[in-house]
Amino acid sequence: MKERTMNRLNSENSIPCIEEVAFETARILKQQIETKDLMKLLQIVFLTVDEAAWLLRVEKKTVYDWISKDLLPVRYANSKPIFLLAELMDWTRPENDKHTERRLPLATQCKIATPRLAAIRERS
Repeated sequence: MKERTMNRLNSENSIPCIEEVAFETARILKQQIETKDLMKLLQIVFLTVDEAAWLLRVEKKTVYDWISKDLLPVRYANSKPIFLLAELMDWTRPENDKHTERRLPLATQCKIATPRLAAIRERS
């Protein structure tokens, strides 16, 4: 009886019931988690030589060869080469890419990434 009265009061006063609040909270949390995962993929995922070789479907030796010829975008941490995933993905695009409009957007074109990129630029 009490539950039925509460549900009726909630619908009359436009106060959402507990299930609606729980559903909306779960939806918001899910979006935040997905946004964080997207940011990791676009901005801060670093790959080792082994991972870069696997991603590019080449031998590890080939990756080192490309590094020595300054063909691959590379960074160093403790004298070991590491690769930013976003840079490697951009590096794989052909120069005259006829399919640019169908490709996934770069981080700079992503609405989610724009505020973060602006904050990073301000700190630099």
